[in-house]
Amino acid sequence: MHELQRWGLITAERDGHIEDMARRPPAEDEDVSLFPFLSIICAIIGVLTLMIAAVTLGQMNQDDVKEAVENAIAMEQIEKELAATEDAVEEMTIQLEKEKAKLLDNAGSRQNELVKSRAELDALIKQLADTKKKTEEQKKVKIVIPEIPKGQRETVADMQSQLSTIKERLAILQKNLDEKKKPPEESQVSVLPGGTGLSFKPNFVECTASSIVLHTEDPPLTVRNAEIAANAKFVALLEKVANDKNQTIIFLLRSDSLGTYRLVKKLCDDNNVRNGKLPAVGNGRLDLRHFRN
Repeated sequence: MHELQRWGLITAERDGHIEDMARRPPAEDEDVSLFPFLSIICAIIGVLTLMIAAVTLGQMNQDDVKEAVENAIAMEQIEKELAATEDAVEEMTIQLEKEKAKLLDNAGSRQNELVKSRAELDALIKQLADTKKKTEEQKKVKIVIPEIPKGQRETVADMQSQLSTIKERLAILQKNLDEKKKPPEESQVSVLPGGTGLSFKPNFVECTASSIVLHTEDPPLTVRNAEIAANAKFVALLEKVANDKNQTIIFLLRSDSLGTYRLVKKLCDDNNVRNGKLPAVGNGRLDLRHFRN
């Protein structure tokens, strides 16, 4: 509207100018000028253009404007997505180029391995051919065994004699082997009479780390330490020695039997039973035959 008003003022001014020109008396010597008419035509064309634009803008619907705005926003979003897609495509293209280069490197490595394997195969084929050639040459060699004179040939009797000698040597070796395979004989510990108690008849009791062995029984009886005081055989032995002034108990001590010896000695001392001790050196079987004879 402001534009229309402005153009209206201009038109009015120009109309006034035209009226002034109309009032002036024409000069006799003045030429006719077309410039004022052209100005009027231009002004009219401008006014009409503005009027057409104003009418067009007035006829536009608000929905059309809103749709145009939404289309513009959607177009901007599409352009952003298109840019992101182009970036993704570019990144994927770079990745594919890397994979392609990697595959080419692997293909080159495999090609090198194939060439190396081929060279090794050719070397093996050549080696096999050389071996076959040598084998064929060896097959062609003829073995010639010199004939032994008849007087130097070995007879059947000589062979039998050698066989008998070998059998005798084999029997001796087998005997030696059997002797070596036998388990070693158990060592014996001999208990010899001696000292001042030879006038007493000994009753031998062997002391070990956890038990006693009554050699007065046949076969010898083993009694555990926890059962010694209640064992009928041992109690009977104590009564026998206590009631016979010619008998005594001799404890044969092994290297680890000190605790057991103290236990049985206390029982003897508490009951006034005569007793003594002898060391039994080693872990072999006790030999008491010197006392039995």
